[in-house]
Amino acid sequence: MSLVYSSSYLFWAIYGSEVDIPAFLNKLVGLGYEVGKAYYRSGSIQVEPLPGGYAARRVYEEGEVKIYIDTARWAVGTSGDNYQLTMRGVADISRAFIELSFPEPPRAEFHTSIGLKAENCRRQTVKIGDVEMAVDGYILTTGQPQGGEGIYIAITPTGGGRYIAYIIVGGSWSYVVTYAKRIGDIINGAIHFFTSCN
Repeated sequence: MSLVYSSSYLFWAIYGSEVDIPAFLNKLVGLGYEVGKAYYRSGSIQVEPLPGGYAARRVYEEGEVKIYIDTARWAVGTSGDNYQLTMRGVADISRAFIELSFPEPPRAEFHTSIGLKAENCRRQTVKIGDVEMAVDGYILTTGQPQGGEGIYIAITPTGGGRYIAYIIVGGSWSYVVTYAKRIGDIINGAIHFFTSCN
């Protein structure tokens, strides 16, 4: 038995080299976003974010979508008040990229964090030296989520029967979007594996 008590979602489109951030923010204005300022100064892009640290935001009836700019990685990120709003932000970013004729970003990442209260049926003990220690939590991976394409899942105890599940899907735009659309299945499967005592 488990209870999810919090969740967050963050999607990054990572270019790794300079893209026209001022044009991107101007395109977001046309999509209904309030945007910060971005401009060129001495050959480099300066971004003045909105209060709260994000580059743009749009308020929908269901909540808020935020857009982030990371000029160190030349990445555009989005998060929302829930999964559906985060994916709406992904759709808005994608639309802006298409309308600006930006190439598809060479890399994308989807980060999910879930707080849950659960019983870890995979818990065991091991002896390290002369100390008996509990193995509590786990890490699962497929592919190469840190540099290639793949999925990383970590479930870590935070105390009192509470855990944080952290999932990263990394790879090409199409790979990440495909798995981002199925993230509910991945989350449910990971929680079921963790809590299944059979």
